[in-house]
Amino acid sequence: MKIACALLFLFVVATPLHAQDADPLKSPACGAALSALQAVRNSGSEGVAALRGAAASACLGSAVVPTRPGRVLQAPVVVPPPQVDVPLQSAPLPPPVLPPPPVAIQRAPMPATCDPGGCWTSDGTHLRHVPPSLAGPGGLCTQQGGLVVCP
Repeated sequence: MKIACALLFLFVVATPLHAQDADPLKSPACGAALSALQAVRNSGSEGVAALRGAAASACLGSAVVPTRPGRVLQAPVVVPPPQVDVPLQSAPLPPPVLPPPPVAIQRAPMPATCDPGGCWTSDGTHLRHVPPSLAGPGGLCTQQGGLVVCP
């Protein structure tokens, strides 16, 4: 077990030592190739493609020249204009719905005149005096202020 751990430790320590020492992008050959390519581009002379290949092989380590993707010619897409069909005759509108008539709320009768036998209300009904309240034709009434509520 100790031998396996020691070997693993040596492998981990020794692996970075075998890493690539020189960066091809920082090499003097790459710098010279890029300078030559830039000089030809600035002067507008021919031969840019050949120098581009030389710079690619010196800096990237490959002889493959990176190219720009070609543009594909494609006919423009033609979209027909939208067509809206308008009906010749529109459907008639439904007749308006009228709201229901207002509900008539009857006012409670008010006692107009009272005597020892009872009270006469504003609608002409006689309410008998049954202490401590009044009694109408349907039963006992309750008096709330100046109003009388009878069943």
